[in-house]
Amino acid sequence: MTKRRIRNVRRAATLVIIVVQAGIGSVFAQGIERSKPHVPSNDEMFGWVEEIVEITEGYPELRRMGTDGDHAVRAYIVGRLKSFGIADVEEQQYELEYRHYEKWALDVKGTSISAYFMRGAGFTPRPGVTGELVFVGENIPKDADFTGKIVVFEVRGQSVPGAAAPLISDFTYDPNGTLAAGTFGGKAGPIPSNFPVSYYQAADQGATAMIAILKDYDTGTNKFYPDPSAMVQTRIPGLYLGKYDGEALLAQMEKSKTAIRASVIIHGEIRNSISANIVATLPGQKRDAIIVNTHHDAGFAGAVQDGSGISSVLGLAKYFSKIPSNFRQKELVFVFDGSHYDWNYPMGANIFADRNPEVMKNTVLAIGIEHIAKKFEAGKDGYRDTGEIEPRILFTPPNQLLYNATTRAIKQHNLHDTIIPRKGALTMFGETQSYYLKGIPSYSLISGPEYLFLGDDTIDKVARDQFEPVVKTFISIIDAAMYLPGPWLKMVDR
Repeated sequence: MTKRRIRNVRRAATLVIIVVQAGIGSVFAQGIERSKPHVPSNDEMFGWVEEIVEITEGYPELRRMGTDGDHAVRAYIVGRLKSFGIADVEEQQYELEYRHYEKWALDVKGTSISAYFMRGAGFTPRPGVTGELVFVGENIPKDADFTGKIVVFEVRGQSVPGAAAPLISDFTYDPNGTLAAGTFGGKAGPIPSNFPVSYYQAADQGATAMIAILKDYDTGTNKFYPDPSAMVQTRIPGLYLGKYDGEALLAQMEKSKTAIRASVIIHGEIRNSISANIVATLPGQKRDAIIVNTHHDAGFAGAVQDGSGISSVLGLAKYFSKIPSNFRQKELVFVFDGSHYDWNYPMGANIFADRNPEVMKNTVLAIGIEHIAKKFEAGKDGYRDTGEIEPRILFTPPNQLLYNATTRAIKQHNLHDTIIPRKGALTMFGETQSYYLKGIPSYSLISGPEYLFLGDDTIDKVARDQFEPVVKTFISIIDAAMYLPGPWLKMVDR
């Protein structure tokens, strides 16, 4: 295809997108649109998050993958989808293993110190393991011999200045200047900068166990339950210590004239269980399919991670279920993935692809939605609501037509504090990551507040007023893609 012909195709397709986004197919006069269903309100979608969190908090292991809470929330999602009148709702079950932590404790010279298990770390014998404490700071000294010792390590956070957005993005929508003035990820970010590699180094150099101080989480929390981005592969036992308990321990070690010994206990077992992907399908007029997904498991209450994603995808499913089938030119497949927290990241999305080869063959676009989050500032007394939104990253396919539709939708629906990253500037995260790596045009809307993997991810952290802007933005994108040929969407031209 010549460059001139490509330009002509783009012009024609852009006109189609404008018409479609204005009114699902036909517009005959300025300001007149075809009647559309109501978009679920902010209050309705936030209410779904409240119900999900309430269910989650009723179980000891919350809704960690494969647990009773995971099962209960799956049942809730199925019920919601059926209440919208969607006939094709399926729970595609699969087997999994997960590590159940039963008891954990840290004792230093006969005094118990509050700690939390390191996800993925090894279990101890019933009496625990004992060793001399050795403080190494923020780095593991090369070639140091830690045989028989418990390494005390400082975990550092990382965040990105909002002012750096132009360096990593093709498009920034920051009408109020709040993104540029702040950071992505608060002070510490959700993912450490010097961990978990340090855990493996300590184990390789003979350590009996590791105590990791969460130095940059200013609330002093020790409740850190990360996904594979900071989870450890089992080598030695490990515990997390909050910032202020860590400072007290280091002061005690510095004052002591003799080596201090400690004992670490982590009891648990590997359990076999069941989880599932929940799949709701709205048939289209053509074979082409659009996947819209999120995940349903979480480490704690999971209001932002990912009750907010569940509610957003439910909102889209409800809206499009009310669209007459003759206006759905492509099949819409809404998938609520399980086992986001497994090593096979994202496990649920990968299993869905394996189980549904026909859907994958017909998929021309994948959309993932996660983390509708408020920005909070952490301090020793807790969190302060800044009244702002945690900055959002919207990974967008390298396709000019979709890019144009996306930037138009972001501005139209005021999805502020949002960037579209440059191709290759950032690692794509989210439930569509593996589809993106397969070459499927993929979106992923995601944010990274520092409380994302902490016990502090509670209902107050959800950006209640942002559900409608998010859902309306993706309605516009889906409407645009609905009336474009699949090969056009797959074209890489930007």
